Amino acid sequence: MIILPRFIKCLLVIKWAWAMEHYFVQDSDHNIDIKPLPRSPTLTPNASEILKVGRRGAISSDLEFCNNLAIDSVFKKFENANAADAAVTVALCLGMINFFSSGIGGGGFAIYASGNKGPDTGSHLFLDFRERAPYLSHKNMFENSPNSSQVGGLAVGVPGELQGLYELFSLRGSGEASWADLLEPVAEVGLKGWPVNVILAATLKMYEPFFLEHADDWSFVLTDDKSRVLKEGETIRRLGLSKVLIELAQNGTAAPFYDPDHWIAQSMVAKIRNSGGIMTAEDLESYFVNVSDPLTTKIRSGWEHMPNNDLEVLTSSGSSSGAALISALDIMDHFSNYEGGDYLPEEAYKLVEAMKWMSSAKSRLGDYSDVGYLPERISHVLDYNWTKNAVDLIKSHLQDLKTLQNWTDYHPAYELTEPHGTTHFSVVDRFDNAVSLTSTINLLFGSLVHDPHTGVVFNNQMDDFSQPGRSNAFDLAPSVYNFAQPGKRPLSSAAPVVILNELGQPELVIGASGGSRITSGILQAIVRIYWYNMPLLEAIAYPRIHHQLLPDVVEVESFSMLGKATVSALRDMGHTLKEQPPKNVLNAIQRYRGEWHAVSDYWRKRGISGVF
Repeated sequence: MIILPRFIKCLLVIKWAWAMEHYFVQDSDHNIDIKPLPRSPTLTPNASEILKVGRRGAISSDLEFCNNLAIDSVFKKFENANAADAAVTVALCLGMINFFSSGIGGGGFAIYASGNKGPDTGSHLFLDFRERAPYLSHKNMFENSPNSSQVGGLAVGVPGELQGLYELFSLRGSGEASWADLLEPVAEVGLKGWPVNVILAATLKMYEPFFLEHADDWSFVLTDDKSRVLKEGETIRRLGLSKVLIELAQNGTAAPFYDPDHWIAQSMVAKIRNSGGIMTAEDLESYFVNVSDPLTTKIRSGWEHMPNNDLEVLTSSGSSSGAALISALDIMDHFSNYEGGDYLPEEAYKLVEAMKWMSSAKSRLGDYSDVGYLPERISHVLDYNWTKNAVDLIKSHLQDLKTLQNWTDYHPAYELTEPHGTTHFSVVDRFDNAVSLTSTINLLFGSLVHDPHTGVVFNNQMDDFSQPGRSNAFDLAPSVYNFAQPGKRPLSSAAPVVILNELGQPELVIGASGGSRITSGILQAIVRIYWYNMPLLEAIAYPRIHHQLLPDVVEVESFSMLGKATVSALRDMGHTLKEQPPKNVLNAIQRYRGEWHAVSDYWRKRGISGVF
């Protein structure tokens, strides 16, 4: 273990804290918003361009290039390749190209749903490969420098994505495609380079002053003379990351990344510690993926809900927000279908109330991998009594459509954290296997620490822990369930979902990026599809709303698209409204009449799905 004198560590932390204050006027300037990119929902989505229909399988992600890479190099190359195989290539490709939002320097969650035809690939599975706090972490570690939870080595949690992808490949891969087969196509992309797309160009321009000041570390995003960042259409390469992927492919496992004696692990640890961090090689060596059964619930049971009846929801547990999503779906399940009900006053009232109760449920969440069972604080929000109380209160106001007078009436336990955003993709194969995977490095470009030798951009997931003494504007105490401690995983808003039909086949594969807006976006899409009978295209394209209890505000993507009547109705319910540019991105695949309908959120992140 490398031991640095205390004063040197303090100087490194101060250096990176200064870097943040120097480049970002306020904390919120380093976030997930790609501000130069025009983003807006639409009421007139172009089905011919965005809706993709496949007979054998589909991939829906933020990048059409990555979807097609996995289809061509995995599905079409190996006859029996499955969704788990393809998910490895898609995840690594997204991290290679959209390195501002994901990559092997981060972590995430995956749901694997097993189909009931073709080769047997086992039962349903949930994988929690969220980053872990280094063993030198403690709840007061950011007390003297709160900004160092966002920028610099101290912000870095132990990366889990690579081990998570290897576990998915090992446990549910087809066995026909090798680990090398899945990594090498992505390594080749990094070696040959690719043209900078509009989104990457926008993010690079936002952080140009930082990259120019740290040109030695970030030279790959700069011109040869290091005078500016690369522009749209110019070629970018990631030679360091490709070298690592090739070595991992030749090894046949993810082991070198976590081996304290290997140059890859040693290089990463040295870079993190030289950037003010506390991670050690032993932290990497001890990293593990939590593998368990998904959380489940049944919704829309009975013939009265046809054609969308008798569904089973599979979602994430652990340090994710899957339990909160399930609690909201259980509440909504007490209300009838209403075809065409999107934004009708009573339907909007029920949806927003479910979101507020979902946020209250989320305030009780936090990593529980150390105990190995579902804690009472989480089982409480999945309990019949919690659901009944919420449903009774909603029903008692269906005549006047008034929200509860005060946010405290929803009984939040502690301050709700503000976990940030990510990337999500969905995959289905011809055997009816499905993968719903959410990955993140947290804020744009994570901690802004990049190791040029390995090409790894490191996360700043430590910022997702609560910090003692930093109560919010409502004087609500930070969550004791989400304080940093050795080996703990910070709470995430991620909630990847697979919904099975009455035959046990994947019916909908969906998830989102966008921080605290993730669960509300997923909830609204599911309600639109199964309560209002909306097509997948419109369910994703149409404007969304969001309520997270605190601040006590309904965020609306577009007042004009909602219309004056809906806006007025929401205000009459007692809500304060705020128009907010889109902050969450949904990518989904739905079974429809024997085919796969795949829709990426083109309107919010320019994604286009791929099918075969």
